[in-house]
Amino acid sequence: MTSIATATQENEVVVSNKEWWAIVGGLIGGFMAILDIQITNSSMKVIQGALSASLDDASWLMTSYFTAEIVAIPLCGWLSQALGTGRYSLWCIGGFLFSSLLCSMAWNLESMIVFRAMQGFCGGALIPLSFRLIIEILPQEKRPMGMSLFSIIATFAPAIGPAVGGWLTEHFSWHAIFYVNVFPSVLAWVLIQRSMKHPIIDWKIIRQGDYLGVVTVMVFLGTLEVILEKGGDENWFDSRMICILTFISAISFIVFVYDQIVCRHPLINIRLFRDQQYTHALLIFAMLGSAIYGTLFLVPYYLTMIHDYNATEIGHVVIWMGLPQLVILPFIPYLIRRYNPKYLIFIGFMGLAISSFMDCFMSADFAGPQMIASMLVRALGQPFIMVPLSMLATQNIKAEDAASSAVLINVFRSIGGSMGTAILSTYFITRIDFHLDAVKSRVSIGSQEFYHYLGDVKNVLLNQGLPTDNEHLQQTAVNILGERMAVQSQIMAFNDLFMIMGVMMLATAIMVLCSNRDFRLQLKQEEAI
Repeated sequence: MTSIATATQENEVVVSNKEWWAIVGGLIGGFMAILDIQITNSSMKVIQGALSASLDDASWLMTSYFTAEIVAIPLCGWLSQALGTGRYSLWCIGGFLFSSLLCSMAWNLESMIVFRAMQGFCGGALIPLSFRLIIEILPQEKRPMGMSLFSIIATFAPAIGPAVGGWLTEHFSWHAIFYVNVFPSVLAWVLIQRSMKHPIIDWKIIRQGDYLGVVTVMVFLGTLEVILEKGGDENWFDSRMICILTFISAISFIVFVYDQIVCRHPLINIRLFRDQQYTHALLIFAMLGSAIYGTLFLVPYYLTMIHDYNATEIGHVVIWMGLPQLVILPFIPYLIRRYNPKYLIFIGFMGLAISSFMDCFMSADFAGPQMIASMLVRALGQPFIMVPLSMLATQNIKAEDAASSAVLINVFRSIGGSMGTAILSTYFITRIDFHLDAVKSRVSIGSQEFYHYLGDVKNVLLNQGLPTDNEHLQQTAVNILGERMAVQSQIMAFNDLFMIMGVMMLATAIMVLCSNRDFRLQLKQEEAI
């Protein structure tokens, strides 16, 4: 036993302080990029007013960031190989900081859209770069700790984004949501500059680059993101623009896949899909993206539409989806070493399902304080997913495929989030119309229920000393009834969306539990001993 322990200690790879500082620097960069996805949501109305833009036009600020971000992710592997991971990270951090400052100085909507796209393009690379540094630097036995840190930035940053954005806007101005990136950017830049080597640029890799793959994947992901972000507003395929973008996206995808198969130096190694465990994990990452961004869409939307919450009030509710994770995450590496990771993932998705079902029976008096309980359940569930899932996805990945692995994981997570949000927002409109028609059929003018309601309105008007003649009474009653029916139908539609979210998470949990593969990470080591 002593000899085995001694051999294990000798074979253990020691991670230097410089390497840990490099990982921390990459994580800070990724944290900023993910935080900025949500931080502007809280200030959208203020920015809209400052730039004299309509709400529909201002929505392009989010679309431009998302689109540029997802377009940048696939280029990460190729450019980091050519430029060096450290140098490419420094360039992206510098570009992110510069574009953030430009956003704060935007003079109209068009300039803000351009600067947000620049910010998204630079920030989009920082997310897979932080993931890649963990895979490249840390040995297998230390990756759970690294993945726990990545889980913090991937799930905690979106949760605190609305709260941070709302607080900065209320106490300072909307410009402050971009100034807040200055200190973390400088810190991340210094950490990576001091802790990583920066080899000379490999121009051979640049010359041999898969430029057809670069163009087609950018066109495919860019058009797909615009379709998902704007499809609901444009009534999907009734829009000529959406039809054209769908055709372009489909053709670009086909060309890209063919190019990756035949190209000698492909942009992304899509042969990773041969690994069933990795492919299985990617699908679950997509569902996790739907859960995170779907929740961040539904909860603020509900609180704003039904209860007229401002940004700060929304942040005080959503933040409960983030803070408790900091308590759970340190214990996840310990649990991974002792239990089959698939059971941890199952527990996590069951937590997400239960939290969604908790919000399926909302009424008019169901507001932020009542939502905190479901936020806490979400916060307790999410840490059980990200770290074990990341470990399973990268378990069989070779070092040379680390970049492609990080790219695909982040693309699937981002697209899953966009698709989930698009489905929910589209279904929301149809469910409002459905419930409104149902309510109208039950309470129509002339029905017994309407006359009972008319009597209640008359008593209210009498108590307030307002006129109660028949014409005024009926008009007032109809107006109040219409408003109440509209609000009730919206609440019922939100209940349906949370039910859909719960069913999706429950189905994912069952899919994980029914997996017939052994996900235990220590299996090979146990066999060797």
